[in-house]
Amino acid sequence: MHPADLFMALWRLLEKRRDEVRLLAQGLEADHARAGRLAAEAADRLREGAAALEAWVGKGMDIDRVLAAAQAIDGWFAPLASRYDVRAFDDPLPAERLEARRRLNRDGRFNADPADGQLILRPGLLARAMNIRETAPPGADPDTFDPVDLFASLLVVPPSLPMEAERDGDPDRRIAVEYRRIAAVSDQDPADPGWAPVIGVVPLAEAEDDLSIRQFRRDGEDWYDPTPRDLGRRAADAIAGLAERGATFVLFPEVSVGADTLAAIRRALRAQAVDGTIRYALIGVKEEAEDGGRPRNRALLLDRCGTVIASQTKLHCWDLDSDQCRYYDLRDRNGRLLDCAREDIETGDRFILLELPDLGRLAVAICEDLGRSEPSAWIASGMMVDWLVTPVMDSGLTTERWQAKEGGASSRAGYCRVIVANSMALSHRFNRYRRGNGEEDKIIEDCGVALLFQPRASQAGAPRIRCLSLPLADPSPGYVCAGWAPGRWPALPDPEPADPEPKECGA
Repeated sequence: MHPADLFMALWRLLEKRRDEVRLLAQGLEADHARAGRLAAEAADRLREGAAALEAWVGKGMDIDRVLAAAQAIDGWFAPLASRYDVRAFDDPLPAERLEARRRLNRDGRFNADPADGQLILRPGLLARAMNIRETAPPGADPDTFDPVDLFASLLVVPPSLPMEAERDGDPDRRIAVEYRRIAAVSDQDPADPGWAPVIGVVPLAEAEDDLSIRQFRRDGEDWYDPTPRDLGRRAADAIAGLAERGATFVLFPEVSVGADTLAAIRRALRAQAVDGTIRYALIGVKEEAEDGGRPRNRALLLDRCGTVIASQTKLHCWDLDSDQCRYYDLRDRNGRLLDCAREDIETGDRFILLELPDLGRLAVAICEDLGRSEPSAWIASGMMVDWLVTPVMDSGLTTERWQAKEGGASSRAGYCRVIVANSMALSHRFNRYRRGNGEEDKIIEDCGVALLFQPRASQAGAPRIRCLSLPLADPSPGYVCAGWAPGRWPALPDPEPADPEPKECGA
């Protein structure tokens, strides 16, 4: 039996004995010596081969050994899946590990039977340096939370998730969850405690006319449709500048990129692929439907060579209320401020989790998706992502507005890094509205274009946060860049009552 197939057999035993596993996990959490002893014994047997580990487990009557054996296999796969620091005793690789690597390269999976589900590869329940109870879904009773749910989430992706209705009156939805492991050459190890990626954010849409917003009537309702103009030269210059500054991961905000600009970004990434530092770029794009239907609001993930390796479609529409229409100065053809406006997009039907060399596990929640509990809160708390990235289209980001509240909540719930990336076009509209009402004190001068959240150090602590901004009047060089150094960041303030009005963001 191959270790991956043995793992699936062990996992089925654990799922059948949920109550026992829950009590066992609680006991092992409080008894580190016993947990370490079990883990060491299982690892020793696995080095002798899957047959030796299977014999050690026996008929599965000892649930301690079943859990320890499953965790040993999960850790055994980690270097092949997402690490490149292969340990000395694995050089040269024994036959089983060579077979595992061949399976991974050929099929993108280790287990032989597709009916067993995709094996998600990362250190498992006992190896994660955090308290199990911290990962309970929001609002869950920590005493009744079943660690087997977490175990299943770590290792086997459920086929679908419940979703809130797209709009009031619509039926509830279900979406598919897709796990995808990206195979690529890696030269950085996210598991290294000293690893500090450099984040670059390109707002791109800096002036109001960089992002036009069309308003129209359909079926008796007002709709809005943002369209970016071609900013390929600006985007390419930003990529080149960020590569020189050592950026690892570059983000472009929601609907800031059209087809021509995307082509320029891909060329710029290819130009830096050999000697540059950029490993990935996440691009917020507007995609027109070929069949004349509604457009799609998507985030594309590009690798260092400019190849599109994944995409996430926005799952929830951002329908604007009367206050938001006023702040963004949305008017009909007669100059009347709109009372509300619906976002004209076709929503997505799947949520994608990506396991990335050089970065770790990443999920994308586009704008409104960050503020919804389904599925973003569940993903953040249950899937142990390393990064939750949110491209938005809004006026300036601050540490007081909804992006900070929702980003902080996701970082707390999932113990994950969160990044929010924003453009600048709507800030001009916001300022025009404030000037028209004589509210010069509320004018945005330094526009917040990025919020970075570091997860809390303890369950009682708060996430650390950094806000990056550019002067609205002169946003040169057109991007921001920051190393991930949360030790110098302030703690995220406790949430305050909702305030829809943006406030100035400091650097």
